[in-house]
Amino acid sequence: MSPPTVADALAGARYLPPAATNAKTVLLVGAAGRLGERVLVRLLGTAEYRRVYVMAEDAMQSTEPKLAPLVSTEWDHPIDHVIAVVSEDASAGSTIFCKRTEIYSSLQPAEVMPLARQAASLGVSRFVLVTPTDVFSQPSAVYAQIANLMEVELHQIGFQSLLLVRPSDSEVRRWHGTLGERMVHVLVNTMAGLMVGAKHAPLSLDKTARAIVHAVLDAPLGINVIEHAHLHRLC
Repeated sequence: MSPPTVADALAGARYLPPAATNAKTVLLVGAAGRLGERVLVRLLGTAEYRRVYVMAEDAMQSTEPKLAPLVSTEWDHPIDHVIAVVSEDASAGSTIFCKRTEIYSSLQPAEVMPLARQAASLGVSRFVLVTPTDVFSQPSAVYAQIANLMEVELHQIGFQSLLLVRPSDSEVRRWHGTLGERMVHVLVNTMAGLMVGAKHAPLSLDKTARAIVHAVLDAPLGINVIEHAHLHRLC
């Protein structure tokens, strides 16, 4: 079987040329995962960016004029925004990734701070961290607040705009396990959403990706936290 290509990775993407008056660029890290893959499709479908860079495992040529695969060791030029999508389940390894997107890089939690420091050194103005979260076990004390040491360190770097996005991991988790386990998860997740309301209601990966891109484009200066319930209002 031949290795996947950029064309394979973009299967189904709706390409939209950049706006003539907009010169912004964005780098997506973590496109190997299911959520990251859909964020990439959404980025390519917006006219707000003239160039979409995506972190890749190896150098490659792209036939898409708006897409530019980028190896981390070759990133030495300014990019306006960085979107870092943390891998949905680090313990699952590469099995959670789609075959057509395995050419892209995943992102583990330990890699976030080195990435952020590199971004700051290259003049990135907006850094977006997307961390799928189990909303049912999230402490209420950290809802819409800085939740851990990594987020504190990100804030201390001093980006003009720092966006912390915490979508529910329910749609990612339902792809794991046997068919029976996935069916049980869907049922339990749906019932839980009905009982607790929109704050925890399921949201598809496509809608989550659309809401994330909307949040990125509209993010104000300073630090902002986008929880799962807020994503419902954006999609």
